[in-house]
Amino acid sequence: MEFRHEVISFPKQLPIKFFLHRIGHVNRHWHQSLELIINIKGKVQITVNNLTHELEAGDIILINSNEVHELHADNTTMLALQIKLELLKEATMDIQKIYYDCNSAISGHPERFKNLKRIVAQILKYNINSNEYIDLKNISLVYELIYELCSNFSSDEKDVHNYSLENLDRLSRILDYINSKYSDPISLQNMAKAEYLSVPYLSKYFKRSMGMSFSDYLKDIRLHHAVNDLLNESLTIDKVAVQNGFPNVRSFVVAFTEKYGELPSVWRKKHASEILGSIEATKEKSVNYYQDEPLSYYEDISAFIESNLDSVPVDLPQRVGNSKTSLIEIQVSKSRMLLDHNFKNFIGVSRAKEVLLANVQMALRIAQEEIGFKYIKMHSLLDDDMMVYSEDAEGRAIYNFQFIDMVFDFILSIRLKPLVQFSFMPKLLASSLEKTVFYNQINTSPPKSIDKWNQLIRALTLHLIQRYGLEEVKTWLFCVWNEPSSSNLLFGFSHDDIFNNLYQNTYETVKQIDPSIPFGGPAAFSTYNKNEDWLFQFLTFSRDQGCTPDFITIHYYDIDLWDYNGQDTQLNLSPSTHSFTEFIDRLKQRLQESEFDSLPVYLTEWNSTVSHKDLMSDTCFKSAYIIKNLTENYDRLDAFGYWLLTDLHEENLLPQQLFHGGLGLFTYNNIKKPSYHAFSFLNKLGDELIASGDGYFVTKSRTGFQILLHNYHHYDEVYAKGISISISYHERYSHFPVKLRKEFNIELSPVNGKYDLVQHIVNQQFGSAFDNENQFVAENGHSIEEINYLRSISVPKLSKKCVQASGKLPIQVILEPFEIRLIELTERFENNY
Repeated sequence: MEFRHEVISFPKQLPIKFFLHRIGHVNRHWHQSLELIINIKGKVQITVNNLTHELEAGDIILINSNEVHELHADNTTMLALQIKLELLKEATMDIQKIYYDCNSAISGHPERFKNLKRIVAQILKYNINSNEYIDLKNISLVYELIYELCSNFSSDEKDVHNYSLENLDRLSRILDYINSKYSDPISLQNMAKAEYLSVPYLSKYFKRSMGMSFSDYLKDIRLHHAVNDLLNESLTIDKVAVQNGFPNVRSFVVAFTEKYGELPSVWRKKHASEILGSIEATKEKSVNYYQDEPLSYYEDISAFIESNLDSVPVDLPQRVGNSKTSLIEIQVSKSRMLLDHNFKNFIGVSRAKEVLLANVQMALRIAQEEIGFKYIKMHSLLDDDMMVYSEDAEGRAIYNFQFIDMVFDFILSIRLKPLVQFSFMPKLLASSLEKTVFYNQINTSPPKSIDKWNQLIRALTLHLIQRYGLEEVKTWLFCVWNEPSSSNLLFGFSHDDIFNNLYQNTYETVKQIDPSIPFGGPAAFSTYNKNEDWLFQFLTFSRDQGCTPDFITIHYYDIDLWDYNGQDTQLNLSPSTHSFTEFIDRLKQRLQESEFDSLPVYLTEWNSTVSHKDLMSDTCFKSAYIIKNLTENYDRLDAFGYWLLTDLHEENLLPQQLFHGGLGLFTYNNIKKPSYHAFSFLNKLGDELIASGDGYFVTKSRTGFQILLHNYHHYDEVYAKGISISISYHERYSHFPVKLRKEFNIELSPVNGKYDLVQHIVNQQFGSAFDNENQFVAENGHSIEEINYLRSISVPKLSKKCVQASGKLPIQVILEPFEIRLIELTERFENNY
């Protein structure tokens, strides 16, 4: 398998592409472009025209036009520049006769290749820290690269066209046929007939051209596709063999063992972690929750640059441009809508048991005192660490709800109400002990006895009513399970009928106790480009069976699953700036079309990523992301439950770094991140919207006006593809193509009298805990004194002045990139006494 990422976009007039490759195995192929390959990590075997070379780290090779080549490696990272021949027209008179002899693995003269590596290192260096004039630099470096190739590596010893175009066309037809028909019982005889050739001639031709026999190549292609199918756990070994063209399972097992050195079943077990998030036969695309972070090549790229530049260019301060809005005239007497502030309806903690941790309770208290959320969403109410379910010697159920009581007692004490999610499965009720997820090995299998499950749900619901009273419990929300639309290796089940049955039984058990207890679901998982088919299939089922939820719960993450194949561990992000709005648009449209639009819709989880190690999550990017998306979609859903409250959770092993890219509004030791301040700003808005637009949201209250501004920037295409070539722990703002200050010119009218103008500012200088921490040298962690200091200084900048308005009140401010700013205008009433 090969994963290739285009990391530098050159000007259109330069027909050249720059890729990072993470190489596994790439079958024989050719192309007209020249391809300059530099191996920067690991070892790779590359075969060119039937000659095999082994490239060590630092080796460089150029593949000439139309040379048949293949690559094999276990875990190798390479740089590749593909250069179309038309680029050489200005560099030489006759590009058709040029052949480049460039292969450091066999040269014996490594100094010959220094200039090539230096130029490539410069391309990387300048593009990592680019500005709006980078195209000019790229043009000069590309032509310097062509000059170096033509001057020192062109050769007359070998004609570039080893194969005639006619032969390449024939070979292309043959390979296309094999690749499209590999699952069928094709043979050399079939192919010879299609090409009007004799079997012996075609056999010799194929082996001479490809360096292997027709049957061996066909077997390799079938094995290549079979390996991908082995990552789909819903397919048996027999099924994998048959659907990839092997005549029987024995021939597949023999071929697989010869190539990979182990049985297919053994290989599948070893690679189980790659199966997570794969696409089952009955499932939509899902996501790998075990993805740690965007694939970071920062260390490899940095090492290559430093080792190949004699003197590294001085890093100058990054130039930040300016953008200016035209005058924004706001009539304060006009009202667009009354606001319910639905962003406050939900906050999330990962697992119920974590609510009993002191730091989590502290974070919840702070959030409730300063913002005041309504409901709390949490998983794992029935996990074994909650000690809810056991059995006696005769298999009779024993219930223990003491830990649940402790959790609910606390959240009620801070004016929160629970979303009672019945999850996950106690081991004694689990149908499979192997189906577990996360660091704590949470069991996500369905119950082996639906009757015992129903009895547990009934006993717990009755206990809650007895302890807290029916009227109180009726103000809570109830549901069952989490993201059943995800992979069977995560929370989902092998067939949708299993969840439907679990949902219907749980719904009916609760409703039999009291029909007025709110019960909803199904916590379906959605992303930037994933449709909501699963959700609406479930809703249709529930309506047909008379168990329609009282409210709909859904999750949304701004990630891209379009090219996700369940094998690569990279996590792609949405390339679209407005994908959150687009998701809400399509959801509301389908709700209306299917006549479910009367149901409340609670977004109980949302974020820009599912990764707990996306380094941008600690930065001002995330606060601007939150303000942008919530103000552009204010109150369009009945809840916006940002996931997650704190980095202190037990889904993954807790990293040692303080700012490790966790999803939380707080660090694990309760330092507020910029994302927390975003919600604090939102909480100061008035109840009446009077204007909104690009970067601004203006409200009014009984005492004055509130202006919420943001200067959001979207990450570049490289980072969206899950690749980082320039982000490190300390440098996290490099994957933004152009960063601009933004000037707002706002005029409020009619406004008269004196007002206190208070500004709250969060940017890289003020209110960003990560940017403050970046000033410390803390290789071995922080002292308690440093943590307390960070906690005390990581607050928004505050300024106040008095302004006089006579009909109109002008406000002019300039926001730094990623800045959020709240301006409060409070009318002064003169004391006449």
